Amino acid sequence: MKIEDLKVARLAYTIQSDGPNGPILEQATTEKPRVMMFGVGRIMKSFSDALRDLEAGESFVFTIPPEEAFGVPSPQNQHPLAGHALFVRGEVLEVRDPTIEEMNAEVEYRRANGLHFHHDHEHGHHEHHHH
Repeated sequence: MKIEDLKVARLAYTIQSDGPNGPILEQATTEKPRVMMFGVGRIMKSFSDALRDLEAGESFVFTIPPEEAFGVPSPQNQHPLAGHALFVRGEVLEVRDPTIEEMNAEVEYRRANGLHFHHDHEHGHHEHHHH
């Protein structure tokens, strides 16, 4: 089974700042893997794009450029990782369909946070510009 929208993957990975020798920002091990559902907009897009179509047992290595990670430094963007690339390597431990509980949790999360599954239509937020 491949990673695609609405699949759940169990991942072990290391994310490092800038490259393979950079400081470790986040680590998920086989003992404490990260479980993430794809296609619901909770994962950084370039991260989920890089993992798409991978199957259980496959490993991955990729770099996310700064502009797709936390952006480039600017007066408004003071994120500590602005301007830094993310170096990601890891392994797909499992790919499966979400459980009913996971789907329900996702729906509840969205409801609680005012999110909707469909981003392709606006809900009447038309701005009127007066000149």
